[in-house]
Amino acid sequence: MRSVVTIVVTLLLLFGVLPVKASGQQPPPEQTRPTTSPQADARSEKEPEADPLQLLLDEIQQLHAEILTLRRQVAQAQMSSSQTKRELAELRLFIDDHHEFGQDFQQYKAVKAIAEREARERHQAVVRDQREAQQAEGQTRRQAARAERAQREAQARRLADYRRAGFTPLGLDVYVGKMAYYYRSKNTTYYDVEYVPFLSGYFVDPEYRRARPDFSSMTISGSVLNAADEVRNVGVAITFFDENGNQVGSETIQINNARPNVPYPFTSTLTMALNRPFSSSTTYVLYADSAEGEPLPPPRPSTSSTSSSQGK
Repeated sequence: MRSVVTIVVTLLLLFGVLPVKASGQQPPPEQTRPTTSPQADARSEKEPEADPLQLLLDEIQQLHAEILTLRRQVAQAQMSSSQTKRELAELRLFIDDHHEFGQDFQQYKAVKAIAEREARERHQAVVRDQREAQQAEGQTRRQAARAERAQREAQARRLADYRRAGFTPLGLDVYVGKMAYYYRSKNTTYYDVEYVPFLSGYFVDPEYRRARPDFSSMTISGSVLNAADEVRNVGVAITFFDENGNQVGSETIQINNARPNVPYPFTSTLTMALNRPFSSSTTYVLYADSAEGEPLPPPRPSTSSTSSSQGK
């Protein structure tokens, strides 16, 4: 605290607020002090002495105001300098154009206006080309989406038409129609023994015969349709299973040069390894090669399993 008071007093002495007392100097005697009027004594009693700290705060406030004024002047000077630099650059450009285009300032302005207009036109052309390219790209995407949607709808309509006609898709644009199964029958002689109690004997009728189905031989019939847009060689396999999933028979249907959207009927007789009707069947595509030129690589078979009812 003593050091702070010392610093304040030193500042007051520097600013001339407090008088400097000479070392060893005695204060003047009272009789040598000048006489003052009663009015001056009253005024001195009414006016308090100035506070040193308040004086310092006033000085600091004045310095702060001067700093703000100087900053404002520096900002104005920087703005004037920037404007002067721009004017100097325009003047240099004018001088260069003046050397190039001659004394005619109107010609200079006209050439400058033409250059600016051409620059705007080039910019507008670039923007217009970009907008047209975006519109063309959007139109192309919309057309592709419409074409794809139309293709899907046509495929769905064609599939619905085939289903209504009784054809089932197997994959690879190959359809198969409903198939019928027929077992041949064979005649077996049965001996009916009849007992007549009044005659106390048995009578046998050897002429009685009964027909029963032959499950070892089965005839299947159906149709195959090529739904592709080209002539192809089509192979379809049909496999039969019993109730335990064991294979009991199979048949391969081959249609050469099958034209598009033309059903090709078939009838085939196969031997079955079962003494009763089969339980289920599976139909799938073996191959669907183009009939013109080199044959296409064999595709992966596509299966379609259906449970079948047998006809006798």
